[in-house]
Amino acid sequence: MSIETISTTTIQVFAPEPETFYPIDVAARLAQTQRHLILVCCKRGIISPHIEPESGRYFFDGATIEVLRRIEYLHTDCGINFTGVQIILSLADEVERFRQREEDSERMRSESF
Repeated sequence: MSIETISTTTIQVFAPEPETFYPIDVAARLAQTQRHLILVCCKRGIISPHIEPESGRYFFDGATIEVLRRIEYLHTDCGINFTGVQIILSLADEVERFRQREEDSERMRSESF
């Protein structure tokens, strides 16, 4: 009886460059969503595109694409409506701010000793 080694390969999700702006079609592909969902999110104020003044075209940065991925998951996979998605994203941002504030407080306490 022989023992075989099984190799595994992991697939990494593409991480968009934070300071690069992507047109809506590329943003949709990177976020694995549809243009329509992006436009609905823009209309509802869930995300804010960078708008090119001359053409009016929408562009999205890496952070917005990450938010779009979360929106896609919450809306499509979990069945949460856009109002619920907006509330969840807002609460997640608030939790992150509290977490950061707590880390800063911890760091200041440890530095004062």
